[in-house]
Amino acid sequence: MNQAQITAKLSQMNSKGLEASFSLSEAALENAQKLAELNYAASKDVLVNAQDGITQVLSAKDPKEVTELLSTETLQAASNQAVAYQKKVSKVLREGNKEFANVVDASIDQLQDGFQDWMNTFAANAPAGSDVFLSSFKTAYGSALQGFEQFRAASKEAFATAEKTTDQAIEAVQGQIAQVKKAATPAARARKSA
Repeated sequence: MNQAQITAKLSQMNSKGLEASFSLSEAALENAQKLAELNYAASKDVLVNAQDGITQVLSAKDPKEVTELLSTETLQAASNQAVAYQKKVSKVLREGNKEFANVVDASIDQLQDGFQDWMNTFAANAPAGSDVFLSSFKTAYGSALQGFEQFRAASKEAFATAEKTTDQAIEAVQGQIAQVKKAATPAARARKSA
């Protein structure tokens, strides 16, 4: 194997790495755009709801009417909107993580295939008496492949942990909302009967 062949193989592997980088960049931009659209829509909804609430409070004729406007159901509706928003954000992040994981997997597979092809070509064209060097090179290559596999496993674990944490946060918020509603229901009944 001459220098030109080695350079061509390495160049081919680098170009595949660049393609993967561009793919990741495109995915990141798409996810950022989706998140921006979600944030815009959520901000718009919050402002509309706040304006409606302020208008209702200002048009109230007595404090009892204001208290009724701030009922558990109204607070529940606001919290439901927050939970729905968080679920949408979580969905976008999950999709992005899956796409990232797929690109990482494909990149690792391409790198491994490229290295293996390069190693086979190198071994086939190695000069006589280079068995010791070739053996040590294969050992180093095997260690590099293990590193790729460890990275793959670590990235999958990180994504799974992030998703689990997000799910737990949503469940915690929903649990707190349920507790507030449960605690507020007897107080609301007591106010109505008084």
